[in-house]
Amino acid sequence: RALKREAKDKAGTLGYGTYDDAMATLEKAITPGPWILGDRFTAADLYVGAQISWGLMFGTVPTLDAFVAYNARLQDRPARQRAQAANEELTARLKGG
Repeated sequence: RALKREAKDKAGTLGYGTYDDAMATLEKAITPGPWILGDRFTAADLYVGAQISWGLMFGTVPTLDAFVAYNARLQDRPARQRAQAANEELTARLKGG
């Protein structure tokens, strides 16, 4: 979908599925929440969260309520906010500000 070209239907082929099936499975994985493993934030959330955040930003994943809410939880994490603040501080210093 990101490349805007026609996808070939390989759903019945071993190792292939459809984009819609993948998005539905991902939605199901994060819906019980708040994290993939329930109450415990793990490396899986770092990886999946990065993909969802990037996909929402660039329109490569659908704007499903579950994805938007999961992304908001990621953005609200104190560790993420500290990292963002450090990144902004470093960027300002590199720009001479």
